[in-house]
Formats: sequence, structure tokens, C-alpha cells
Amino acid sequence: MWFRRKKPVISRRLSLAARPLRTVEQELIETPDGGRLKIPLRQRKWAAWMFRLPEGSTKTFELDAMGVFVWNHCDGKTTVRQIIQALAKRYRLNLREAEVPTAQFLQMLLKKGLLGMDVPGEKDDNIQSD
Repeated sequence: MWFRRKKPVISRRLSLAARPLRTVEQELIETPDGGRLKIPLRQRKWAAWMFRLPEGSTKTFELDAMGVFVWNHCDGKTTVRQIIQALAKRYRLNLREAEVPTAQFLQMLLKKGLLGMDVPGEKDDNIQSD
């Protein structure tokens, strides 16, 4: 309990200026209603003594069309704000309707370790204000 690290708290402005980047090798198989994201599983060294993963094991994530759209924009160059604006334009949503599910989807991908975020520092001049 005493050893838990506090999660860093970043402002909304900085979180929208962050650039999501895929952190895993993946294969995206697009389907008419979205896509399947296949991630190869790697054997953990500490678990190898207990069991072995079969060669070529993968974990599959089902994505809807919006999920595929967001995933394709997670290139490390596009900011979260730009992804939200592109999603709103593509699916004719207002910014709030696009922001909430996009933020939740990105958080889920972060928790699963599929994405990393390049968050700019407070002193960066290239951050747009809200």
C-alpha cells in the first residue's frame, strides 16, 4: 500500500497535445464492419519454466470502424486533438461526441500496453490552447 506509485496527473490541454504511438508489432485485418488486430504473444522469461506458448500464438482484439480509424492514426505524429477532429469530421460528430469515446478507447489501449503516449512538457511552445 505504501509502495504504490501515484499516477501522474496531466492537464486536459497536455493530454490533447499528446501523441499516441503503437508499441507492439501488430497485424490489422480490416473487415466490412471494423477489423481484427492480431498481436503476437511473447514468452515471458519468468513464466517459461511453468509453461510454453505455442509458436505463432497471437491475441486478437476486435475493433469497430471507429476503433480502426483511431488505431490507424496512432502513429506518434498525430496528436489526440487531431485524431478527435478527424474522427468528428469523418463521422459527422460534434467534437464532444468524438472526444469522449476516443479518450476512453485510447485509455483502454494504454492499459493493455498496446499504445504509449508522447506527452509534451509544460514548457513546449507548440501546444495549442483549448
